[in-house]
Amino acid sequence: MSTDIKTMAIAGAKTFAGVWNFSDFWKRSNTFHSYLRFVDAAEKRWGRTDPALRPMQDLRTVLIGENARFFQPYIGGDQVWADDYGWCGLASVEASIYLQSIGDGAGAQVYADIARACWDQMMETGYDNSNDATPVPHGCGNISPDRKRNGGGYGTRNTVTNVNLLLLSYRLHKLHGPGRYLDFALSQAAWFGQWFTLDYPSLDNGPYLRTLPAMQSLIHERPMAEQTYVRTEYPNWERGWVWTGDQGLLLMGLATILQEGTPPPGFSLRLYQDSFVKLAAGVESLLFGGSDKVLREPPFNSSFGFSYAGDYIGGRGVLLRYASEPLVSQTLGRALSPQGIKATAKAVWDSRDARDVFGSLWNPAGDQAFNAGFVKAWGNGEPSITGWQGTAFDGVLQACGLDALTAAIRLDTKA
Repeated sequence: MSTDIKTMAIAGAKTFAGVWNFSDFWKRSNTFHSYLRFVDAAEKRWGRTDPALRPMQDLRTVLIGENARFFQPYIGGDQVWADDYGWCGLASVEASIYLQSIGDGAGAQVYADIARACWDQMMETGYDNSNDATPVPHGCGNISPDRKRNGGGYGTRNTVTNVNLLLLSYRLHKLHGPGRYLDFALSQAAWFGQWFTLDYPSLDNGPYLRTLPAMQSLIHERPMAEQTYVRTEYPNWERGWVWTGDQGLLLMGLATILQEGTPPPGFSLRLYQDSFVKLAAGVESLLFGGSDKVLREPPFNSSFGFSYAGDYIGGRGVLLRYASEPLVSQTLGRALSPQGIKATAKAVWDSRDARDVFGSLWNPAGDQAFNAGFVKAWGNGEPSITGWQGTAFDGVLQACGLDALTAAIRLDTKA
């Protein structure tokens, strides 16, 4: 890289200072989590007392103060979706852990309370405690209270909602010790375990966790199977659809199950280990699969289309943030796609506009070749997609780029 990673990080944080304050509950939650992990990575690499990091650390303090006040009025809102609480809960746990580490017990308690409230809302609104769903019971649907009251049932039991509940349950378990959080973490681990082992007629282009002949897997955006898992709306589904963010979340989820060391009854740790290894291989081969090794979003209209592009545009950042977490690297035995992470960080840096905001496309020159290669390998997708439709918050674009820098910073951080 012609510009060193520390310079990129300092400049990227400076730009984020001008774009983080927007009003959208889940995106604000996700970008908050992104920034907390970014500053943590910078401190681990260059030291918490490095004066060059002071501006980004000061911004972290501002975000922690402002976001608690921003999040709290949303909790229990009639139009807040279950997956939104997953993003907020995980960001809040992260803030709580940081505040506890610097001796701010009162602040840590505020964020721990927000995280618990988010978990409660996911359980109340989206979680199916019955045994009625087929072919796999339980799971958490993505639904809001107003839609549930008006015939929406449990909503769409998609990947992001269920991994977020899995991760939030494990994170709260770590904060509070044995009890209901661990019980439901194991229940969620069993939900995924059933999908990974069940022989069922899929309504998609293969099983929920689809594995190609080369032992490379990706997780679909949602499981599709009769009788319960048949919803094609919210958001609009298409055959074969995979999202980068889901891959990163599941890598972290599987690594967390393995770290805990106790699988749910009826399942072995080997199942989750094998699934983790194949998913990591799929991410490296299929998503960093262009000749330039830059991470790209698989070309599906469900991701790039006008209705939901503003949501799915941040997926690459979610993947990079979680796939580069120390726990994931430890579980894999190495860093995931070092060449790809370095190439992606450089592409992100080069994508800046006149305001220094990172772009929505990181290296457009290679997009069409990547699209064609992905569709050939996976069997689905739209190779002619040329970009994200609609608009996205600058804060989301900038945080997504910071996630790429986080991954690059971690590559050279000594354990």
